[in-house]
Amino acid sequence: MDGNESKDSKKDNINNNYNTIDKEEKEITCSHISTDSSLGNIVKLFKKENDQKNIPVIGIDLGTTFSCVGTWRKRNVEIIASDLGSRIIPSIVCFKDKEILIGESAKSVMLKNQNSLISNSKRFIGKYFIDPNVQNDIKYIPVKIEEDPFTYKPNYCININEKEEKRLSAEEVASMILKYLKKFSEDFIGKKVIKAVITVPAHFNNSQREATKEAAINAGLEVIRIINEPTAAAIAYGDIHKSEEERKVLIFDLGGGTFDVSIVIIKGNEYTILASCGEEHLGGENFNELLVDYVINQFKEDNSKFKNVNFYDKNDKKAVKALQRLRKEVEVIKKNLSAESALILSIDSIYENENLEIEILRTTFEDLCYDLWKKCFKSVDNALSIAKLKKEDIDDIILVGGSTRIPRIKEMITNYFNKIPKQNINADEIVAYGAALYATLDLKINDITSKSIGIQTSPTQMEVIIPKGTPFPSKKFNKYFICKNNLKKIVVRILEGDNEDISKNQLLTKLTINLNKEYNEKAICQIIMYVDCNSILKIKGKVNDEDNNQVDIKLQFN
Repeated sequence: MDGNESKDSKKDNINNNYNTIDKEEKEITCSHISTDSSLGNIVKLFKKENDQKNIPVIGIDLGTTFSCVGTWRKRNVEIIASDLGSRIIPSIVCFKDKEILIGESAKSVMLKNQNSLISNSKRFIGKYFIDPNVQNDIKYIPVKIEEDPFTYKPNYCININEKEEKRLSAEEVASMILKYLKKFSEDFIGKKVIKAVITVPAHFNNSQREATKEAAINAGLEVIRIINEPTAAAIAYGDIHKSEEERKVLIFDLGGGTFDVSIVIIKGNEYTILASCGEEHLGGENFNELLVDYVINQFKEDNSKFKNVNFYDKNDKKAVKALQRLRKEVEVIKKNLSAESALILSIDSIYENENLEIEILRTTFEDLCYDLWKKCFKSVDNALSIAKLKKEDIDDIILVGGSTRIPRIKEMITNYFNKIPKQNINADEIVAYGAALYATLDLKINDITSKSIGIQTSPTQMEVIIPKGTPFPSKKFNKYFICKNNLKKIVVRILEGDNEDISKNQLLTKLTINLNKEYNEKAICQIIMYVDCNSILKIKGKVNDEDNNQVDIKLQFN
């Protein structure tokens, strides 16, 4: 398990909290937690002390393209509008004349400030620069993005003015958005807000969850809980359609950046997730990218003099501006194609005074995206298989995320299940609504991990320690190593994922266990792992000496 250290094996400082496991096991944070083995580690939330003290809590859906926030007020959830009156907030940050614009105000000036505007930062949060998906997304982003020399993560290089450049991580951008949501929530509630429930895609990996939590803390928020977006949607559905009868509900969550499908049994205030599958990099932004590529290719075919122009070249200012204008128009066209069979995409002087005008058919858009949409249904197949259910066993289908408004996707879902999805659900607000409920009501939640966690045992093999589908907070999982041959240290690579090709699994950390001289061949080193209530991995180490005395050992994370 020893290996040469490389960039992709680096882990930033957010792993330092792994060693607080003992403290966290003993503490009761923002809610009382009890486990019932007969229910598989179901978490029970009693009425919060926060309610008794009248301390407000907000539920936040931090989205790839849009964000939303809600709170419990007057015995109901209210979605909070921004200072500009929007309930759905663009997840955009723009730097303009030393002023930081967020949300609608940032979107309104995006074309004039393409070198200082950041969008879709959620796709980079918790990821390394060399990640193939990061490299693909960089192509479509007008802002220059470079690798941070210390964390090896992507940094946005923003032009504050002609002389000043600022570098920001995705986590810092997320923190700015969260701070903005916090601010106008306080204006609405009339009190200071310090506590929040924040949602993430079910298929967010450990690093992404930690990074989201860190961003919230930096925004001045105490994170009561990080919950999965489909779980929040199920909670909202259960509140809207109250029933003591057991119902099997499928959550089809296709947003701007990710796709999750979860199957949930709901009975009264009890929610049990049977299966969760999906794609961590599939959503509306992927559909936009396909449409952008298509339009650029058509433009080059119609204008042969531009056939060698690279419209993704960030050093070509004209290309940068053209790409930004095109991305904005493509987003509008994509949405309007839900109501129209054909539209004209027209941009004056898009490049070197050449006009762009192209007809886009809805069928063309559907053909471009069809292979990605089929991947969604492979995940649905897998979820049903894991849950050991048939299509006809599903009582209701809940659509979450703006991409589920695409008519062809709705049609594919209806045909697949031979059932029409629920129509009285707001796909944009349901996740924030559920997060706000989670922060307030007495609920029993039995959620599960969406990926396996294990250790690398050879260049091609991974031993699974915590299997996919493990209820969390989980029990402790142990791995033992014998301290033989006068070992001075043991190096363990902790991986997350379910790919047979383990190089495609996420490296969480490279763990070094330094052994003291006094440990002889009879000593046994023990690594203890468990997943906490936020589905974040915790690790500690112990060693049993020859007299069977157990001693904590310090772990070094790289």
